[in-house]
Amino acid sequence: MEIKKLVKNSSVYGVISLLQKGTNFLLIPVLTLYLTTDDYGIVTVVITINTFLNVFYLMALHGSLNRFYYEHKTDETLIKKLFGTIITFVLINSIVLTIVIYLGRNFFLKPFLDEINFYPYMALGLISVLFNPCYTIFQNSLQAKQKGNAFGKNNMLFFVTNLTLLLIGVIVFDKGAIGVLGALAITNVIFFVYSLISFRKEITFGIDLGILKKVLKYSFPIIPHTVSGVATNLIDRILINKLLSTASAGIYSIGNNFGSIVFLLASAINQAFVPWFNQAVKENKTQAIPIISKALVLFYCFIALALSFFGKEIISIITPEIYHNSWQVIPFISFAFVYHGVYYFFAGSLFYDIQGRGNRIIPISTISAAVINILLNIYLIPLYGINGAAISTLITKVVLVISLKFFYRKYLKLKYPELFLICTPLIFFSVSLLSFFNPFNLVIKLFIYLFILLIIVLSTKNKTKNLLKEFKR
Repeated sequence: MEIKKLVKNSSVYGVISLLQKGTNFLLIPVLTLYLTTDDYGIVTVVITINTFLNVFYLMALHGSLNRFYYEHKTDETLIKKLFGTIITFVLINSIVLTIVIYLGRNFFLKPFLDEINFYPYMALGLISVLFNPCYTIFQNSLQAKQKGNAFGKNNMLFFVTNLTLLLIGVIVFDKGAIGVLGALAITNVIFFVYSLISFRKEITFGIDLGILKKVLKYSFPIIPHTVSGVATNLIDRILINKLLSTASAGIYSIGNNFGSIVFLLASAINQAFVPWFNQAVKENKTQAIPIISKALVLFYCFIALALSFFGKEIISIITPEIYHNSWQVIPFISFAFVYHGVYYFFAGSLFYDIQGRGNRIIPISTISAAVINILLNIYLIPLYGINGAAISTLITKVVLVISLKFFYRKYLKLKYPELFLICTPLIFFSVSLLSFFNPFNLVIKLFIYLFILLIIVLSTKNKTKNLLKEFKR
């Protein structure tokens, strides 16, 4: 099995994500001087709405691209038609949806924006969501081909371009939220053009109705799942904006950004894991998959524990006092995304079924989780403020993972270490709650963290050696 390729591509995706997030953290002291809490709230809400809209712009076709590529990758002509059909359809769909949403903005967007003005904030958001899908499809084609270096290079270029424009807009021109959203809009336009130019030799423009029917049949059941997944991850910002204030949404976003480091890592690794997983299952070489899942969950837990233990001190150093309480959401958010990493394993088995039967099961769990998340947020936010939103996210992720546990083996004979994957994060999360107690200062927390790390390293030494041997093959 090409475990080396999995590790290599995971490293590329992970390093790029960490560099991006790391730079964002370095910018927090600067941006909190130039952006008010309301500015942060505006940016958070607009980007959240964009994420929802992006689901309908893409129609989950980036998932179809990845899956169907592996079935037909030896047929170059068919692959060009596959890529061309998807990119052409997404272009047309993006234009039509943007016109409809703009004309009906008072109906579609006003309830979510609340007191935030459509002009200029959401208008800039619509520009981003119009031009971004083509770049997403292009990047997914690179992932499908396991071209991690090319994927990483493009992401880094996107990040540097956006960062440069953001600094100019926010610091040089002092445009606040407009500077952040404007920078993102311009960057998406630039990389839309770049994607079309780079993609032109690998696609046959136009729509092949036979291919379109197949990819839409596969992707349609994923759309409710994706919408509910986005709702579970992001609805809290919109509800905080409505139930508390835009400023509260801004404060929450700081703590959420810290906790989301786990999500970035899990997503980056999953980007490499999915094509590797598809190939391993197709070749019936699945022995290493459960072992790798245990190793990754332990890795996610240690990252989440570090964020939970030391996030308070970091936030108090790099942000103004008004943002300091945002650290309290970090333990809940970081371990919620550990469970999201577990979700990737279970969901991957269902997504593998090319007939789409697994795709029809996943929405049942994700939609149920989204409903639970919304109800919990509505109940807990008025009681516990931004902490209520974080608690809701954690509970929802646990429920989602447990529900998928009963279905993931239905269409694929693969056995994950379920008890370990579900209980280990819970144990680590319980330890992370020590950060809420005053006697546990920085030195004591550091000692506890290193002690736990030492115990895990010693107890898994032999299994680690075996995994390294598998890697060297």
